[in-house]
Order: sequence, then C-alpha cells, then structure tokens
Amino acid sequence: MQSKAILAFVATFSFFCMAICNGADGHGSFTRRSAVFNKRDNSPPPSRHGKLNFTQNANVTRVTINNPPINLLTAELISDLLDFLIWTRPGPGKTTPKVVVFSSALPDFFISHFDLKNLASPAALNQLVDCGRLLQNVTSTAFIAEVNGRTFGGGQELNSQMDMRFAGPNALVSQYENSCGFVAQAGGQISLGPIVGKARALELLLASKQINAQQGTDLGLFNNNYPDANTLRREVDALAARIGLFSQAALNDTKFSLAFMSPTPQQLDQQIINFAPVASSPVSQGVVREVLRDSDQSHNEYEVNIPNSVVQTLYSQELNAMGDGGKGVLDAAGAENLFGWEHGYRS
Repeated sequence: MQSKAILAFVATFSFFCMAICNGADGHGSFTRRSAVFNKRDNSPPPSRHGKLNFTQNANVTRVTINNPPINLLTAELISDLLDFLIWTRPGPGKTTPKVVVFSSALPDFFISHFDLKNLASPAALNQLVDCGRLLQNVTSTAFIAEVNGRTFGGGQELNSQMDMRFAGPNALVSQYENSCGFVAQAGGQISLGPIVGKARALELLLASKQINAQQGTDLGLFNNNYPDANTLRREVDALAARIGLFSQAALNDTKFSLAFMSPTPQQLDQQIINFAPVASSPVSQGVVREVLRDSDQSHNEYEVNIPNSVVQTLYSQELNAMGDGGKGVLDAAGAENLFGWEHGYRS
C-alpha cells in the first residue's frame, strides 16, 4: 500500500509540474506566447524590447540584463524576461540550455524593484509572478544569479527564486516592500523562508533590511561571495560549464526531487489576491508618492539606498507627527540604528 501511495504521489506531482510548464498558470500568458517561441533550435527569442543580451554555447546561456539606469522592473523588461523563460521550457525536438546565468550590464544594479508607476497594472504584476513560476518549475535548466550590484524589491523576488545565487563585492539585497506599506507578491516572501529560515526571513521582510554579500552568504541567501567581479565571473562560468557537462535528464530529475520546496500555484495566487487591497490602501499610496517624488526611479542617492531612504522618510514623518518630544522618544528606542544593519550574522 505504501508503494502504491508513493507512486500515486509521484504521478500527481509530475502532472502538477507538467501543468505549470505547459501553461496552467491561471493567466494564460504561457500558452499564448509558446506558440510564438516554440523554436526548434538552441537560440533564444530576440529580446523584443532590447532589455536582454544573450551569449551562449551548446550547454550554457548567459543573459545580461540591460535596462539603464537601474535595471528597473518595467513592463518591457518583465516582458522580455517572460519571453526568454517561456523559451526555456522543454518540448519535442527542442534543445534548451542546461544552465542559464543571469548577470547585469550595469555596475551598480543587478535587478532593481518593480516600476512603482505600474502598481495598478495587473498584466505586469501577473507576468512578474509568471517569471517566478518558470524559474522554479522549469526543471530541465539550472538558473544561476550572478549578483554584483543592488537587487531590491521585485528584483530580489526573482533572485530568491533562482536555483543558485553568487555575489560580488557590490551586491546589496533587500525585500523592502513592507516599508512602502505593501508586500512582496511575486513569490519573494514564500521563497525566502525555506532559504534563510522563518525567523530571519521575517526580520528581513518586516524590517525591510538591506544586507551585503557577506551577510547574505552567512544567511544562506548566497551560495558564496567573491572579492572582485573577475573572480565572481570566473567561478560562476566554471560552475556552469561543469554542470553543463552532465546529462540533462539527471539535472531534470535532481531539480524535480527538490521542487516540493517551491511555492505552490495556490500560494502564488493567494499572494496576488493579498497584494491588491494592501497596495491600494491610503497608507501605501502615500508612501509610494513620497518615494516617486524623491527618487524618480533614477540613479540617484535616494534610489541606490532605497530601503534605508524609505525608512528615513517614514522616520521624518513620525518626528513631525510627534512634535518636539518625538526625537527623544525615538532615540531612546535606538533610532540611530534605524538606517542600516549594524550587526551582521555569523555562520
């Protein structure tokens, strides 16, 4: 009886993964786009909006993200990412890469946050969720993040859903949505817990903390970190080439065996349902207006430190609301530590 139950579970789970990879996503975008990108060669689809560049060999494809000035997750960048990830789905007679490495053309940013001007756009938000679904459920390809810049908000949601993550000296990450009054809705919250543990995930999420490469490695968010960009590139390329030597069937079965740790479609759908009323609240809309006014989502001092910049904005508002005695009350609670992470973790 136990053997039959195990076989039944495997069959059910196999059907679930096939459904995810064949378009049962609740939004229909996978199926519609697959007719366009069901190519039979080893070339990814052209980047329709010019936000991705590709270099490849028989086994490894490197995707360089290039959406200056900050690799903002605009509708165009999300669309190009989704086109590419749909192309990685296996099919009869179709050759797909064993390994995909994501890196950035910009020195200061890996992938930044979702375009705050598009928060009311269900299409862009759903496509971002679809990107996460594919990263986690295309089991025939290993997805690796080569992070040597800032990855905030929606960018960090994608980063945390890749199979492996490696950091350079400029890496900074933050899931800072709570500071803006809403939540990470594209799989970032429910992916972070299994990676770093519930308590540390809650600390990062609820406090919108920003961490560097070493802190991320100590937490388990990064597999490893390297002292310079050249070493990072060399080590990631060597790992990708090594994995690329092996059987794609073995790669597929290995990823499939760990797929139970990924968020379910129901969990992802619930995140979207929860996001809408929170993001449309007066509190959230007020913070977003302040952020857009001060950052304009450009490469400036506010944006490059946006998790702590938002905290500084809220702190100033709190001081104004409390009057002359406010600073003393907040300082007594440790206000001097509000704007950074003073103490890193030890492994």
